[in-house]
Amino acid sequence: MSSSCPLSVFDLDRTLTIYGTWSPFLLFAARRRAPWRLVFAPLVVGLMAAYKARLLTRKQLKQAMQRLMLGSAVDLDLVTDLVDAYAEHSIANNIHADAIASIAAERAAGRRVVIASAAHLFYLEALAERLGVADIVGTASTWRGRDLTPRIAGENCYGANKRRMLEHWLAGQEIDRANAHIRFFSDDLSDLPTFEWADEAVAVNPSKKLLNLALRRGWTVYDWRQTKAARGRSLPAKTAPQLN
Repeated sequence: MSSSCPLSVFDLDRTLTIYGTWSPFLLFAARRRAPWRLVFAPLVVGLMAAYKARLLTRKQLKQAMQRLMLGSAVDLDLVTDLVDAYAEHSIANNIHADAIASIAAERAAGRRVVIASAAHLFYLEALAERLGVADIVGTASTWRGRDLTPRIAGENCYGANKRRMLEHWLAGQEIDRANAHIRFFSDDLSDLPTFEWADEAVAVNPSKKLLNLALRRGWTVYDWRQTKAARGRSLPAKTAPQLN
């Protein structure tokens, strides 16, 4: 490859992970910090319905979910404890084995690995560290002194925002886009802006819509959900989505 800066960018939720991370993190944290907050779970379902009805933006939804399940302020030390426990649980139970192998293969090929995700940076960093990935692009939170608040700083790293945030990250790293070869891995059509921006698109564990598009465009398709014996058969339909 003649490119001077080969980058391999991975989405997180349902690409590297088996299922989403945001809703499970909130439930995990609520159980440990304040189990009484689990009574708000039906309200979270109602918020998701409001989002589906386009009464809330994705950013507003995530902020409201965090307020219900974690509260308006969480001390940094407690956040750190919750995040470390959640990261250990996730690495043990929610990472595709082939995802770990793929990250290792990309790195062995001399490529710089990046995780770009709608996941909040306060727990994405812990997950990425355990996967051996130093470079991350994700959703930033607003802190009030030492306290984590539900307010998102800037935009949710999702859809077209992810592409813009990756472009901003490149500029911050002083990487000229013209000199970079970007290989992008994701499971969902919401990442189409980044797929089209990348030099090489890889559909991983694809939704039906993404699979159809990938086959039409000749993109590489991986399915890490299948057992080794099942590989080579037709790809299964994607399971019901979780918020990320």
